[in-house]
Amino acid sequence: MSSRALRKAQKEREEQDRLAGQEIEDADGPDESRGARRPQKSLFSMLDEAESEHNQSDDDEEEQELKEGGVPQTQEASGAENQGPTSTAKRKKKKKKATKKKKALVEEGTQAAQMDEIDAALQALSTKSNAAKPDTATVSTVDPEVEELCRLLSVDTSHLHAANEMRRLFGRTAVEDEGEGRRNRGQQQGGLAAAIGSRGSSLAELARKRNIFIQGRENWPSAPSGGLGMEVVEKRSDGSVEYAFVHNGSYRDSQRQFEACVASMDPERMVQHLHFNPYHISTLLQVSEIAKHQGDHAIAGELLERALFSFGRAVHSTFSNNLSHGKARLSFLRAENREFWLAVWRFIGNLSMRSLFRTSYEWLMLLLGLDPFNDPYRICLIMDQYAIRSKQVEHFLELYKAMDKPWLWGKLPNIQLSRGLAINHAKTLNDGKQQLYKSAARWPWITARLFQELEIDQIPPSIWGSMPRTEREILEMEMYVKRAKNIWNTPEAKELLIEVVSAIPTGLKANEPDDSPITVDEARHILLTEDPELIKHIPKETTSKVSSASDPLPPEEDALLQDQD
Repeated sequence: MSSRALRKAQKEREEQDRLAGQEIEDADGPDESRGARRPQKSLFSMLDEAESEHNQSDDDEEEQELKEGGVPQTQEASGAENQGPTSTAKRKKKKKKATKKKKALVEEGTQAAQMDEIDAALQALSTKSNAAKPDTATVSTVDPEVEELCRLLSVDTSHLHAANEMRRLFGRTAVEDEGEGRRNRGQQQGGLAAAIGSRGSSLAELARKRNIFIQGRENWPSAPSGGLGMEVVEKRSDGSVEYAFVHNGSYRDSQRQFEACVASMDPERMVQHLHFNPYHISTLLQVSEIAKHQGDHAIAGELLERALFSFGRAVHSTFSNNLSHGKARLSFLRAENREFWLAVWRFIGNLSMRSLFRTSYEWLMLLLGLDPFNDPYRICLIMDQYAIRSKQVEHFLELYKAMDKPWLWGKLPNIQLSRGLAINHAKTLNDGKQQLYKSAARWPWITARLFQELEIDQIPPSIWGSMPRTEREILEMEMYVKRAKNIWNTPEAKELLIEVVSAIPTGLKANEPDDSPITVDEARHILLTEDPELIKHIPKETTSKVSSASDPLPPEEDALLQDQD
């Protein structure tokens, strides 16, 4: 039944109740049965009444038709044989009509009730859906440029293992020979090599291989990490996750013992401390420096590997996945994290001594990705040279586009000069020449010095006698030429350099002198090179703040962070 039919039936019922109430009141007096309510009629009883009304109306209509047709009512019973078919057909027709009306009313009422239930259910479902559906206006979407940067900063952990590159460059035999040589040195030599060797059981094979940073060696001790761990600090809106290395009470006890060994200035005591704490990071880094100063670079590199192996055992279960997507972050403000930065930096230096530049480039990518917008070690000052030497020029050119906007890589002379060479390596010769032309004209003193280092006698007049004018320009020239001359020291690169610089017109006006101060991050980068010729360009007010070689120029915010912890 439709809602209109229900209202009509309800109105008729109320009218009947009112009339019945008046009749009772007239018959029994005004006080009797006041307030007594008649039982309400159900929906189906009202439908029956409606059916009776329709039947009565049909009967009256039939009677009227019979009268108009001249057939007396008495003849309906007596003359059933003669007039039965006509009158019976009409009655059947009208009865069928009444039945259809009744059926239609029932179906209409049922459908209305069903539709009411369906509408209510749909309305409730719509309300729930709207409540569960997030407001598209408030949902923050990740910047496509940030997504692209994360893609470029993704780390392939297979390229972090030096053995993979050694096998590719020198064959499997060279890797096996190196491992055998290390084992023989440990057995034949005393002193440092014997002191850091395995005591008791050696590292199990499964423990050696299940590490994202370094594949362990069989002669390493099968000792636990000593209380080094990692925890999640923050999950950021751009999809990146910040982590932090943490120390438990046992590890902090080992750290206090290490500091006592440093205060004693006794190398033997430090080595003894490492013997009982074979995976303590600070001790491994310190003893590695002792080995390097003794000229044993193989032992120094192995200790750095063991430190990174210890870090690898401590990482959070989600760190590897986020690292492979360029979304793992590690704050430089925490001293525990800075040990990881230092271990990686020194390990890259050891890899470079062995000409493993592809592995070095991947580790540089890892450091840059841990804090790309601050770059506390100024990886940008050497990324270009490692990219060219490892033949990763396409990746470097893409990375330049992603990093130029947030970090202004276009202002760095080393990036721009090397970019011209990288574009040339990418077989876009004309574009490479144009880029190199602009860079050489902008920093003519760097190209002039490069000509001298490459022993090119005929220096073009356009750069002849060009000299840096400020302390910053001197430092930038020294840093680039000392470290990048090898990438230019090929016949093809020299020919390109001579051709492009010779096209620069004589008397071209130089840019305004750059006298911006050396930043703390740049000074930290220079200190890490351990090159006296570069360190002398750092302002004395900065070098006077250096208190430890194991943590050069810590950020000022570190003290505030420690107070909060």
